[in-house]
Amino acid sequence: METIRILHTSDVHIGAPFLFLGAKGSEQRLALREALLAIVRIAKEEKYHALVIAGDLFDSAFGASDADVSFAAGCLAGAGPACRVVILPGSHDHYAAGSVYEREKRRFEALGNVHILTPERRTIEMSDLSLAVHGVAGVSNVLLESAFSILAPRAQYRWNVCLAHGSLEGYSARLEPREAPLRLAELPAGFDYVALGHWHSHLVVREKDPLVVYSGSPEIIARDQQGSGFVVSVTLSAGGARFERIPVGKRRIGCHSIDCTLLQSTEELVRKVLDAVPADPDLILELSLAGLLGAESALDPGRGATELERHYFSVRLVGKGPSREISREELLAVPEDTVAGAFVRRMLRKIESAPEGKRELYEEALQLGYQLFKGRDLIG
Repeated sequence: METIRILHTSDVHIGAPFLFLGAKGSEQRLALREALLAIVRIAKEEKYHALVIAGDLFDSAFGASDADVSFAAGCLAGAGPACRVVILPGSHDHYAAGSVYEREKRRFEALGNVHILTPERRTIEMSDLSLAVHGVAGVSNVLLESAFSILAPRAQYRWNVCLAHGSLEGYSARLEPREAPLRLAELPAGFDYVALGHWHSHLVVREKDPLVVYSGSPEIIARDQQGSGFVVSVTLSAGGARFERIPVGKRRIGCHSIDCTLLQSTEELVRKVLDAVPADPDLILELSLAGLLGAESALDPGRGATELERHYFSVRLVGKGPSREISREELLAVPEDTVAGAFVRRMLRKIESAPEGKRELYEEALQLGYQLFKGRDLIG
């Protein structure tokens, strides 16, 4: 084959519970299925030679339901006999006795176009395409060896693709204590493309010699996730590897901060958020509230978040939230022999002697300064 076209995805997490979404968790589980259907549809309609899944097709190695397995098998079969599907067990859906792939391997491979990498079978050969796909299946939920050190391309094939699932040394500060990171220095020469999974955000690690890419999840899996929602299209030819991201995800994460200073009611907060972030039924909004509320303000952040849920897919308040003005009684109760107490009394004296136009400014400085003494960040 002079040219090979491959679709690369990972971390679909079929069956994820989405507890953080509450009653809407079922809708996001459906979105995962829709994302996989979209990927398979692209693979078939655009006549890709292969679809590779770099780990965590399922959210659980042992808890995958029969309905989830039936859906995945039927979906992947839909890629058609001309598109080979190669699945690498990852960390969530690792290969072990009684796991989903150990139980269902025959069911998947009976489809004809689906192949599963296992601890014993680290290479899938497709001689008619002159393509070999390599990968080390995860055998536990913590990856204990660097896959690159034990894989090697096969010279008799024109194209060699490496699948790997794990964190990459030098790119992640949040490794599990026992996790062995992938090390690019251990990658043997001769691979044409390295398809990575495990991170839920798309990342191009290396652009050539060879091209190394994290596809990211095709759909949102967690609230702290940016850069998901894509499948990676790769074309391998004599001129090298080219790729593009194809959007397939339905939902996205948005983070926004609102200054609540001077807001008097929950309704004002809702209007201010909607002015800043237009309503979007597919937006998962992470909302931080900052600023200083007047003592008489009736703003209720919790009720505001509930009201805003009608305008977005999900809303969560993050951070400490806005502070309220401190009464004179509380300010005067701060011991005089503390730094905070000395600051309060100095500012009160300034307020008493200030001309009318400056008094409000000093009042605000007193409130902001004391809040900072209390460890509150009013800027967000």
